[in-house]
This record gives sequence, structure tokens and C-alpha cells, in this order.
Amino acid sequence: MSSFFSWRNFWIFWLSGLTVFAVVVATGAPLMTDVAPGGILDHQSAGSAERVDAIQKSWADAGLLNHAKWSMIGDLIFIGLYTIGGIIGGRLLWQDAWSPSLKKLGLALILVYFLFGLTDYLETISQIIQLIRLQGSDTLAGLAALAQPPKVATWIIGTVGIVIALIWYRRQRPA
Repeated sequence: MSSFFSWRNFWIFWLSGLTVFAVVVATGAPLMTDVAPGGILDHQSAGSAERVDAIQKSWADAGLLNHAKWSMIGDLIFIGLYTIGGIIGGRLLWQDAWSPSLKKLGLALILVYFLFGLTDYLETISQIIQLIRLQGSDTLAGLAALAQPPKVATWIIGTVGIVIALIWYRRQRPA
């Protein structure tokens, strides 16, 4: 039986996550309304129940509540796949790399991807609860807005970091 922590599983989870992300982004344009020109991003950063209610009303008026729900469900799927892929990749780099510095980078990537998953799930779950209830919550909107900056930072650091680490790993492997 092969280990869950394999390069095959890394590529399956990580690339599947990026694919789901691309689909969510590509299908998000209808959620851009006059009230929410940034679409789902405006909902993520709303920060108050009043703002969430206004955004959700604009989606309801445009007949887009189901679209928003499926977009958020797609985001939940992306988060899981991408986070698991990144953690697998970090663990494999930590475990297999010859360079002590690359091993440390692998360990750092495990932490970065874990923090990404934690903050993005906090943000998206806070959003979807408000959408299902059709009512904004200052607490949930505040949590989503608070989670957004570290989520974005860890997404960028994780994505760039894993690409750099993979190139480094590929170049440092013995023939």
C-alpha cells in the first residue's frame, strides 16, 4: 500500500485545487453587481451585517443566490484540495530534500498551507452561513473580513513558495 504522502497525491490534490480555483474565478463574474462590483470578494471583505445584507439583496434581486451558494461550495472544495496538496508537498520536501535549507522550506510550507486552509475555511464558512440564513451577521462578517488578509498572504506565499521549492528540489536531486 502506497503512502498518502506521495508525489502522485501531491500533484493530484494541488493541481485539482488550482483547477477548481480557476473554475470558481472564471464563473464568478455574474456576482459582480452595482452593490458588489468585486463580486464574491466584496462579500468576503464586507465587515458588517448591513453590508452583507446589501450584497445578498443585490444577488437575490438578480436571481443569483444559488450561483453564490455554488461559488462558495466550490471555494470550500478548492480550499480542501489545495491545502491538502500543499501540506503533502511541504512534507515531501521536508522528508526527501538533500539540502537542509530546502528541508526547512518544506517545513515552513506545511505551516503556510495549514494557515491558509484555516483562514480560508474561517472566511468561507462565515460567508456561507450568512448566505444560507439570508441574513448578515456582524460577528461572521467581521471574522470573514479579518481572515481575508492572512488568507491572501498565505495563498501567495504558499503558491510562490511551492513553485520555488519544486524547482530547487528538481535541480538539487542527485542524478
